[in-house]
Amino acid sequence: MTRAARTLGAILTASQGGAWNGIIDDAVLAAARQHDVGPLVFHALRQGPAWDRQTIAVRDALARLASEAALVDALRLDTDRSVIATLAAAGLAPLIFKGATLAHRHYPASWLRPRVDTDLLIREHDQADAAAAFERMGFTRVPRPTGDHVTHQFTYARAIHGVWAEFDVHWKIADPQVFADVLSYDDLAHESGPLPALGPAARSISDVHALLVACTHRVAHHYDSDSLLFLYDIDRLSRAFDDRSWDRFVVLALAQRVARVCARGLTLAMEVFGSPAPLQVLDALAAPGSSEPSAAYLRGRLRRVDILRSDLESLRDWRARATLLREHLLPAPAYILHSYGGAHRYLLPVLYLHRIVHGAFEWFRPLR
Repeated sequence: MTRAARTLGAILTASQGGAWNGIIDDAVLAAARQHDVGPLVFHALRQGPAWDRQTIAVRDALARLASEAALVDALRLDTDRSVIATLAAAGLAPLIFKGATLAHRHYPASWLRPRVDTDLLIREHDQADAAAAFERMGFTRVPRPTGDHVTHQFTYARAIHGVWAEFDVHWKIADPQVFADVLSYDDLAHESGPLPALGPAARSISDVHALLVACTHRVAHHYDSDSLLFLYDIDRLSRAFDDRSWDRFVVLALAQRVARVCARGLTLAMEVFGSPAPLQVLDALAAPGSSEPSAAYLRGRLRRVDILRSDLESLRDWRARATLLREHLLPAPAYILHSYGGAHRYLLPVLYLHRIVHGAFEWFRPLR
């Protein structure tokens, strides 16, 4: 982690009880943008004397990041409420998870937790009904690969008052096979609770489940990223836990074989923000060692071919494995045509060949 990122960690840690009196330089300001913590840094500095020590340029930049985040959040709030109400009226029961849940439950104000989309979890058999509901609301489906195994989500988006509103609709919590079935819709729905900020129909996953998702998401989709925002999510959730919550979390992480992944997220959050994860919790989570298949995602220089190998090993039969390979090599024609700028259909054979040949090198390039 860079010096600038550690400085940001110190600023945000001090905001929870302490003092930071340093000066933010260009590198720290750039890191705040990179890690999506500009609004949090603005909020933290405004609470103490350090704000007056910053240059006018730094104060203006942070104030601009905060005001933009607040405006986008206000517009997104109305859209989120409308979409969730419409889905509920259509007989669907989406669960809100990841950034939206954390923003409204664990941050002092929802605009302090930037996010590019709203994540919803639905029952797998409700995919068609959910897609139809979004299209009736004027949303457009974002082109992306489709299939039984290559992905477990689709995305709908539209511009509302000049702000891009995007919804990721999942029927499994993650795309990689080793994480996809860690928690099912029914598991999450059973312990879900109301999220009044998003309307009477809104329900969010529980805090124990949210911490498991936060720890696995930063690894499953961001390859053990050192994103301060993801680690701050873990910190915020950790501070809401009591002994019973920790006990349930450990049992769940061990049972679902994601204990080492969870230990990694908690350890980093503790190092950067002083998160209060009990040492006995970290010891229990470290017990499985490298025996968990999900721990492969913690290895250095992870490549796409390593993820593919993990996916193939996680699938139960050769038919499913063959289907996954086909979905990677030969995605839907509509996706290929869109990827190549709306090329003509008669070029499809050439486009598929070009994609396979030129994409082969990417499979062996480290992701971080």
